[in-house]
Amino acid sequence: MLGTKVSFLPGRSPLEVDVVRQIFSIASGAGVKAYLVGGAVRDAIDVGRKPAQSLKGEAGAIDFDFAVLPDCSRADTKPNPAISLALVVAEALAGHFVMLDQSNDIARVVLVSAEPSEPQTYLDFAGCIEGSLERDILRRDFTVNAIVFDPEQPEMVLDPTGGMQDLRDNIIRAVSESVLVDDPLRVLRAYRFAAYLGAEIEPVTRGYLRQHAKLLGQVARERISYEFFTLMNCEKVARLIVEMGEIGLLEEIYPELKDCRRVTANSFHHLALFDHSVETIPQLENRFQALPDWVQQSAQLPLVPGVTRLAATKIAALLHDIGKPDTWEITAEGRHTFIGHDKLGAEMIRPLADREKWSKTMTRFVERLVLWHLRPGHLFHTGTPSPKALNRFYRTVGEEVPELMMLAFADFGATCGAGLAAERDRLEQCLVDLMNGYPAYIEATKKLPKLMDGADVMRILGIKPGPIIGEILNSLTEAQEIKEVMNVAQAEAFVRSYKAVENQ
Repeated sequence: MLGTKVSFLPGRSPLEVDVVRQIFSIASGAGVKAYLVGGAVRDAIDVGRKPAQSLKGEAGAIDFDFAVLPDCSRADTKPNPAISLALVVAEALAGHFVMLDQSNDIARVVLVSAEPSEPQTYLDFAGCIEGSLERDILRRDFTVNAIVFDPEQPEMVLDPTGGMQDLRDNIIRAVSESVLVDDPLRVLRAYRFAAYLGAEIEPVTRGYLRQHAKLLGQVARERISYEFFTLMNCEKVARLIVEMGEIGLLEEIYPELKDCRRVTANSFHHLALFDHSVETIPQLENRFQALPDWVQQSAQLPLVPGVTRLAATKIAALLHDIGKPDTWEITAEGRHTFIGHDKLGAEMIRPLADREKWSKTMTRFVERLVLWHLRPGHLFHTGTPSPKALNRFYRTVGEEVPELMMLAFADFGATCGAGLAAERDRLEQCLVDLMNGYPAYIEATKKLPKLMDGADVMRILGIKPGPIIGEILNSLTEAQEIKEVMNVAQAEAFVRSYKAVENQ
């Protein structure tokens, strides 16, 4: 293959990256030929746009992919050159060897940084298809990922699919239709790369994605979750989520959304339920930059490795109304009701999360946002809430207040039925006031003295440990917040009176 001359970003040429240079050296000594392929090459090339800030890829890890061929000039060639190289690399660099697919000659080496805050480095090695580098490249997913670096041509790249031009034009193009059919996860990966690169999916490829969207259901759920989490971590995904909804891909990711298509628009919702759920993502992203700094900072924190709180909130927004189809009723007056859909939706998250192999932290976070998504609006349905009601909201929701308010604004923005028109301005301001009141609540609670602990409650009431202790202490804190209790004597009186009321 003929090479194409390129310019690399400062410090990003593959031969300027220590670990890559080491791999090439180790490969040469091991009697194999290694080529760097995929995202590490793509992101190192200077095509005149803002580069990624570091070597970290879309998911935050450092990832290098190598295509491996035996060195035919040597007599001691190995039957599985990629696995053989990975074993040598693991030993040389004190990495962890992981066998990925022995029959197809694929292995991984994981390098763990000495600094806990630093990401792990993943080195993936794959033997070339039928011993041909060009055939191997033609089986890759997208042209921008099919650009190859050969250490023997340090100022060139190999580009048999036209990936360089697509990289310059910021286009996602499938290498062929068959690569999507061979691995349907690539249907979802097309949107992930479009989000990560801020690129457009070219029309022919978009047609392939629409045609083969339903094949995604054949893919292991863990692989789907990884790709979708990585997509949602990106700053701007709204236009892509809308398109994924249009081609039926979102229902392949979360089948619970299928029933949402049968719930029609009503006096409060100008959109049918499925479209309303999708619209929360554009609404959330449109509002995000106008939110207070403390909300944005919370959203950018990792919830679990590889998933930000913002990404998890977007997923909760998509799923917040999955309880509506089974609670949908239309009264004789034509009013649409969904009584208890928040609780049912939260109950549906646990089996969904088990199927998708979510972590417990991720499950709990989404479950809570779905359960609570009505609470911000309900606080204001009967007028101005009392200080006690506001404090109870802040205390119950706790550290999820920033993300719940993002969901509340997104839900509200996607709800523009005529029945809500007269109340929109008032409700909008109520949500803003509720959000802005949280920092003041936190500061006030920091100043509250600790008047009593669980041991004091048990001593005063002569009771043993149990759930009632926490309930009493929570009620005592609430009384302190609204200044009904100011000192230890009043706290003791409150505890005695609380127990007296409970015994009536």
